[in-house]
Amino acid sequence: MRCVLLFLCLFAFAQTADAQQLWTPAELAARPGEERAGRLGTPDPTGPARSEPRLALPPLPQNLRGSIRRVDTGGEKLVALTFDLCELSDQRAGYDGALVDVLRAHGAAATFFLSGRWMRSHPERTLQLMADPRFEIGSHAWTHGNFAVLSRERMREQLDWTQAQYEQARDELEALAAAKGMPEAAAAAPKSIRVFRFPYGRCRPEALEMLAGMGLAAVQWDVNTMDAGKRAPEAIARDVLRLARPGSIVLAHGNGNGHGTAKALESILPELKARGYRFVTVSDLLASGRAVTSHECFDSRSGDTALYDAIFGEGVTHPRRGRRE
Repeated sequence: MRCVLLFLCLFAFAQTADAQQLWTPAELAARPGEERAGRLGTPDPTGPARSEPRLALPPLPQNLRGSIRRVDTGGEKLVALTFDLCELSDQRAGYDGALVDVLRAHGAAATFFLSGRWMRSHPERTLQLMADPRFEIGSHAWTHGNFAVLSRERMREQLDWTQAQYEQARDELEALAAAKGMPEAAAAAPKSIRVFRFPYGRCRPEALEMLAGMGLAAVQWDVNTMDAGKRAPEAIARDVLRLARPGSIVLAHGNGNGHGTAKALESILPELKARGYRFVTVSDLLASGRAVTSHECFDSRSGDTALYDAIFGEGVTHPRRGRRE
């Protein structure tokens, strides 16, 4: 029995090591200034090379329909850390490599919700996240569209384009892994995205119904780091440690919109581990218990994200100067 366990441990280590051997430690590490975002002179409305995904997922089971707030794990101390990497059509968002470095240093699993356009503008970083077996990739729509405002056709476009871009990235990951003689390094990346996060935390019944039909679980959160508000790392860590409970889904940002997130993680990760928590991907969390769902999308109380409709409208571009951002 001891030999079998040793073999399984070595096999798991080899799988992780193979994935990371596609890049050197220096290539994986954070690069100074990479987290900074920039605005484009004019919005870019173009989509991916292929506008429709090849694969179609089966519709969601009834227990995963609706807006998923957290998971009832029966008391098992599991937490899903999630990071949004948003990119609107009038910007090139950043990549917060420092927080990814912290996650890897602690061996912590996490889910990254990527805008499809972010995948296109950050091709190598996308492949690195996909290849890491500790990480899961979710969809954050093509250009961060507001699903409470967009037409049905525009909602479907935001979803399909992101799925198609992911499939293209996965093809590129497979080709890279094969070229380096380690095809198993691409195995960590599923063939299709299965989880989704609504931009602005906004949705409507028609959007939830569309996602359920496409087999995409709509993942909200019950712990918001509020890291986009330029909060001190100590305040972020304090609130996460106070609010996290078994089955929590924690929201943060990895596209440079987060402030102090990496430093906060340096306190959050060891403290939650000391309390007996394990970090899992959203999909693993959903498989561990009963999803706690709502018929609407919100941050901490009903209707509290509705203000973004007036500020951002369809949400794919930033507000004009003089309007609140």
